[in-house]
Amino acid sequence: MVPPTNRALAGDRTAVTYCRLCPAHCGIEVEVAGGAVTRVVGDRAHPLTHGFTCAKGRRLGDLHADPDRLLASQRRRADGTFEPISVQSAVASVAHRLESILQTHGPDSIGLFVGTQTYTASLTYSFMSSWFRAVGSRKRFTTVTIDQSAKIVAGGRLGVWAGGRQRFESADVWLLVGTNPLVSMQGGDMTGFPIHDGARALAEARRRGLKLIVVDPRRSQVAARADLHLQIRPGTDAALLAGLHHVILRDAHADDAFCSRWANGVDELREAVSRFTPEVVAGIAGVAPEQIVEAARTFGAARSGMATSGTGPDMGPHANVAEHLVQALNVVCGRFPREGDRPGGVRVLERGPRYRAQALPPSRPWERAPKNRFGASWLRSELMSPVLPDEILLDGPDRIRALVVVGGNPGAAFPDQDRILEALEGLELLVVLDPFMTETARRADYVIAPTMSLERAEDTRGYGHFADQPFAQYTDPVLPPPEGVIHDWEFFLRLGQAMGLTLKMGRRTYGPEDRVPTDVEALAERADGYVDHEALRAHPHGKLFADVPLPVVAPTPDDATDRFEVMPDDVAAELGDAFDALSSTQANERPYRLIVGRSRETMNSVGRRLPGLARNGYNPCFMHPDDLSAANLDPGALVALTSDYGSVTAIVQPDATLRPGVLTMTHCFGGEPGLEDDPRRFGTNPTRLLSLQTGLQPISLMPLMTAVPVTLTPV
Repeated sequence: MVPPTNRALAGDRTAVTYCRLCPAHCGIEVEVAGGAVTRVVGDRAHPLTHGFTCAKGRRLGDLHADPDRLLASQRRRADGTFEPISVQSAVASVAHRLESILQTHGPDSIGLFVGTQTYTASLTYSFMSSWFRAVGSRKRFTTVTIDQSAKIVAGGRLGVWAGGRQRFESADVWLLVGTNPLVSMQGGDMTGFPIHDGARALAEARRRGLKLIVVDPRRSQVAARADLHLQIRPGTDAALLAGLHHVILRDAHADDAFCSRWANGVDELREAVSRFTPEVVAGIAGVAPEQIVEAARTFGAARSGMATSGTGPDMGPHANVAEHLVQALNVVCGRFPREGDRPGGVRVLERGPRYRAQALPPSRPWERAPKNRFGASWLRSELMSPVLPDEILLDGPDRIRALVVVGGNPGAAFPDQDRILEALEGLELLVVLDPFMTETARRADYVIAPTMSLERAEDTRGYGHFADQPFAQYTDPVLPPPEGVIHDWEFFLRLGQAMGLTLKMGRRTYGPEDRVPTDVEALAERADGYVDHEALRAHPHGKLFADVPLPVVAPTPDDATDRFEVMPDDVAAELGDAFDALSSTQANERPYRLIVGRSRETMNSVGRRLPGLARNGYNPCFMHPDDLSAANLDPGALVALTSDYGSVTAIVQPDATLRPGVLTMTHCFGGEPGLEDDPRRFGTNPTRLLSLQTGLQPISLMPLMTAVPVTLTPV
């Protein structure tokens, strides 16, 4: 029987829960005294994380108690200042204005931007998506198409394997390209890397014999633990990957039987990579030809193990073809689960897909999907985020006039910050769900103050399949929510009801007159997996459910004829263009290359202004000590970074893990242009060096966000 309300919260105590700042969901113990968090430590009884937690997780209490947190929703006054507004009034006012825009301009005049923090909340994504479907708009944007849209394009041109991915836990080799999952926690379906206590899991894998290959311009935390680190020049991923294909095909490391049954275009691939010899690639990428051969033979000769990537190649030049070559390595070497194998990931609170040993053909949805008025296509039911400013600023019958932003801060995260801020200011209605007055929230008409993670009941349904074992966890709220806030998911339900909409989610519908459930009830209604939700709630540390069936790949259907396309004509043309561009000896007048970096202490823009969390209090521009010396700069000096599109002021610090000539900064720092440009206080926003107008990738319109040519001069 589901309780009608959540468990009462009172008294000093230690609560067992889990962190929701990133997909790892580390188990934590939270000490509460006087209604406030006094200490957060790792939960040693947690079956997966064994007491591990990161610095930002240990500061969850400070994040909740931040004096800048919004404890009530806000409405913009005529003079641009804000005033508190009750949740009930905010819902009614937003519903009224959205209905007016909907009736006058149609559903596509309403847009939705979904940020990263939406995915870590158990119910928000489902209720938000249901509300948006009920509105009927197609103008949906997410952070996926800010940093990793090349993965969608590559899968659409190559095809996918219906049997899922191989398991890191039983692999002989793993190739990571442009990712540092020990900091980013991008594992599971993203890179296959273990996201739960990753350092320990990696050490165990290497002890049993796994060989780890990492491609990265920086000797990152995961690269430092690799058997082979290819420290390439930024932006040369496509050449390096083509070189690996060259050696694998030349030295007979391909899985010929798998390719004969499931892949078209292997001969075309062989021809396309013929120019990418180890010696040529070494000159382009700046690594020894012997390393290229060793990496190719180590990967190709293994029995199992996949090539996966993060944001590095997908945010750089030639992103689509680089990602295609990453995924094609798994096809050429036959690195997929076969009949009877166990694929990676186990779902407990939801039913997973039916894995089958067969290829699914290229879908190329952009060739069939309708185009917006600028010629951009929809990918996976969303428009590419780079077109959002044009959708708002350029007039047309379906121009976006109202935008709802949840779990993100496009005003800080988007390339070309000036343009996205101009777009946000040009809306008739901007509604932002955020506990802080971010760059985006300051431009809103309504800022809805939501509960934060320790104030919600939640379960691990959303990221449960990132675990390799049948694990699930439920948590009660640890803190009572402030009186003036609302759950994100509940806001979308109440907004839909106020607009007279019916929200449909699976077997459940919520009509305008239906009672709003408690979060525990809503979680139980969403759970459709193998474990009774009430039984799950009896295990506060989470539980490994031995009776949950592990997924197994079913046999190949008798009528399976679809195949991968490893080198279609358009990919071959892009690879040829990449070869010409990368092998050119023409010197760029900007000698440095700026790459993106991750900070263990922040999650995108979350936590960046929490005193003492970010190690420097800002985001330095890191450079190799030799470069620092050659420029006659001391650590902590101010410099101007200038690209073809803009200039910012930053603070330099040494980092010997970088290649000489490479700079790196963490995104999402900085603040209001002209108002918060003190890099020591607020940090520096490198998106001001990026363009949304030129150098975009085909299909995805992805802008160049890493390997950006810049000059560096002292201030």
